Formats: sequence, C-alpha cells, structure tokens
Amino acid sequence: MKHQKLAAPILSAILLTGSVAFAQAGPGGPPPAAEPADIAKDPVLSALKDALKDALAPNSEQLKSLEERVGKWRAEQRKVLEEFRKEMRGGAGGPTGPGGPGVPGGPGGERPSPELRAANEKKLAAKIDPLNAAFMKELRESLADDAQRAKLDEAAKKLDLAPPRMFPGGLPGGGPGGRAQTPAAPLPPHMAKIELKDGVRTITSNGIPDHKPGQFPGRGNPNAISAQSYTFHMPEHPKVNAEPTPHRGLLAGVALNGIVLDPGTAEAWKNDPRTGWRQEAISPMTIAGAKMGLDASNAHVQPNGAYHYHAAPEGLIELLCKAKGVKDGEVMLLIGWSSDGFPIYDHHCYSKADDAKSPLKELHSSWRLKKGERPGGDAGPGGAYDGTYTQDFEYVAGSGDLDECNGRMGVTPEFPQGTYYYVITGEFPFISRSFRGTPDKSFSKNDHPNPGGGAGGGGRGARGRGAGPGPRPDQRPDQRPDQRPDQQPGQQPGPGGPPPQ
Repeated sequence: MKHQKLAAPILSAILLTGSVAFAQAGPGGPPPAAEPADIAKDPVLSALKDALKDALAPNSEQLKSLEERVGKWRAEQRKVLEEFRKEMRGGAGGPTGPGGPGVPGGPGGERPSPELRAANEKKLAAKIDPLNAAFMKELRESLADDAQRAKLDEAAKKLDLAPPRMFPGGLPGGGPGGRAQTPAAPLPPHMAKIELKDGVRTITSNGIPDHKPGQFPGRGNPNAISAQSYTFHMPEHPKVNAEPTPHRGLLAGVALNGIVLDPGTAEAWKNDPRTGWRQEAISPMTIAGAKMGLDASNAHVQPNGAYHYHAAPEGLIELLCKAKGVKDGEVMLLIGWSSDGFPIYDHHCYSKADDAKSPLKELHSSWRLKKGERPGGDAGPGGAYDGTYTQDFEYVAGSGDLDECNGRMGVTPEFPQGTYYYVITGEFPFISRSFRGTPDKSFSKNDHPNPGGGAGGGGRGARGRGAGPGPRPDQRPDQRPDQRPDQQPGQQPGPGGPPPQ
C-alpha cells in the first residue's frame, strides 16, 4: 500500500477550523460567481462530481449548488490573487518598494533572493489556505449523510486546491514560476557510500537522489537541487535509552541513498517560533504538501539546494522494491538509518514483532489528534486541532502499533536476532520526531555558512562536533537569521562513492 500524504488527519477533523467565512467578500457580500464556461472544466469540480456522483445523479439542484459553490470559491481565489499581484507591484518586491526594477526581486530586475521568493509564496499561502479550508468545510456540512461525507473525505486526499496559475510569468517579485526562476541545470550523478569499520557506520553522500525528483524550482518551492557534501557517523551497535531524546537541531537520519530525513519545519504561527506552534509540512492546510512544494517522494529543496525527505521516500522505495523483484508491501524494507544508529523501515512489517514468519501488516503510529480546539487569542491560533501544527497531536500509548518514537523492538530481515527499529508511517509523525538511542553529533545542524557559499546555511557534519549553543528565543538551532524557516544548512565536505548496496 502506497503512503498517502494526508493519511493521518481525516477531513472531518481537518476542515472544522472556522478560520475564514466561506466566500466572504467583505461588507458587499459574496463574490460574483465565475462564468459557467470557466467552471465546467475545473479539475476540482470534476473530482467532486465523480466522488459524489451517486448523490448528485438524481438531484440536479444539488449538482447546480455544487457548481455554484466551486464557482464562488474560485472567484474568491482570483480576487485574492489579483489583490496580491497589485500588492507585489506596489509594495515589497514591486516597482515602488524594495526589489523594484533593477533590484533583486523586481520585475525586470536581477534574480531575487531565495528568501524573497519564499516570503512571497508564504504571504500568498496565508491568504489562500484559509479560503480553501472554509470552502471544504461548508461543502462537507452541506452533504446529507455520513456516506457522502466519507466519499468526500477520501476524494479530498487527492485534491489539489491550489489556484490555477493566473500570472503567466509567475508571481511578481520573484514568486514561484516567475521570470526570476530559471530551469534547473542537469543534476550531477548520484553518489553515496556506506561503510562499516571499527563499530562505526559511516555514510557519505552528495545529496543527489537516485530516483527522479519533482520539478524544482516549482510551485511552492523556488529552489533548485544542488550537490551537497555529507559525512555521517553512527554506532553499529546502538543502545536503547530509558527516555527519548528530542531532535532539537538534529537530522532524523539518512536514507540508504544518502538523502537526509528531516520531518519537521521551523515555520510557526505568526511567523514566531516563540509561540510554540510549529506548522507541519504535510497537513490539510498545506494542501497535501503543496504549500511547501513537496514532490511525490515527500521531499523538497532548501535554498542551499539540499533535497530532503519529510515523509516516506516513495521514489527510493520503488527502486528498492524493483532491485529485490518485489512489490511495495511484499517484504519488510530497510529504508535508512537513524542518527542514533538504529535502522529505519517502511511501514510494512511483521504482524508479530518477534516472528519473522508472521505475515506483513501495515503498522500505524500511536499519535492522535487532540480533541477540542486550540487556545485562541494571544495563546494560540484557535480553531480545531486538525493537524496543521505539530502541537495538534498527542501520543496515546497503545492506540497504534508503535511507541512515542514511532518504533518498536522486533526481528527484521537484517537483524534476525532482534533490534529496536523505527518505522516511517503513512500518518503523523511520518518520520520519528525523537530518538530512542543517543544520536551522533555528525547529524547536528547549526548556523555556520556553507563552505561552498550559496543561499543555504551550513552544518559541519563532522564527527565530534556538538549541536552548539542553544538558539535565540526566536530562532531554531539550525536556522540563520536570513534563512527561510524550513531551510536546512549544508554539511561539511566528505568523499562520494557508489550507491549503497
């Protein structure tokens, strides 16, 4: 079974945010409906009609109502986009503000910085995402019974609610798809090597995936993939600690192909990490990862060119299955190594943890959405706990198959005598957010510049270097002041090598 980007929070909990009244155009009332000719070919309308065909077929009024809802929603999207275009032309990134003509970020100017492009994308997403959530919320509430709602929930997992491109040249001021973006150069060959020596596993990589990545730069992510220089170390025989260790400035691990695993983000409510409300890369409000530009392998690119996974590396899984001559779900599949040295597996594992002859089953995490609503006002973003923020979830022991670190003890093909191992699940936390063992310092992320220069920051990736001093109150340990919040630093140069066996 293939992982789904929105597998965890079902839409019934997802959409009850109440953040924006549906189709509210201001004091003047609802926005004008879109022309029927525009709506007839709308992909969202087509998907909804297909999902709700049993309910719509005998009821022409309901079909007409659906078309009107989609039309009003698209009209409001267009209105927001048009206002945003005017704002970009007249404000920051436009002709009369920083980044005007001849200045990075301005129409006709030089290439804008990754930070400016990311900021523009974030501004637009903050305006569009609440409209999308309100649209789906009202649509769900309009359905007559639970069966119809269940069909809508399933269809919603595949919907792309992002607005159709209305700027042929891209967002003014260097937004996604704009003139500031240039086609990505051909990627260098993938290089990664795994070595065992004196009880230490060392992984070196250039950070180039061995599978086809998404289109970068692209919608939601303006950065191009570039080679990195990674060198990671971990113990061959790690030990389980009594208490979990939070990531806190450490990468979660590294995949067999040398691509790093980094599930969290630094984007926060009010753009202020001090609030304690961290946004999730894969959540309903990010349109299944679209806002942060995740590709089919649940990965995207930082301003320094570092390609990294936020959840199941689907492209790698496909290659590993092909190499073994199996289909996804037919074998227990080793995907990578955690920073503490324990192995990381796909979510198809032995149904009995201590029995290698037991059939495989899909394992699930024991993290659940909290009930009720978040605090509002100055204390929090308000609205229902829907998976938009990391803090929307809580660990409920025994509710799934795994512990709070998204792992368990058991036998595996590589460890027939048993080991602790992590599982990449199809729902939150996707990749573990804490360590069961002691992470190696080579996985630390810090605020030093990349030795090779460029837009990204730099981490040492060197054995013996710690995570460094704690961050400022408004800064994540791995974040420079000029970084995009979700930006990952580069690593110290290390030798390349052939792909892992």
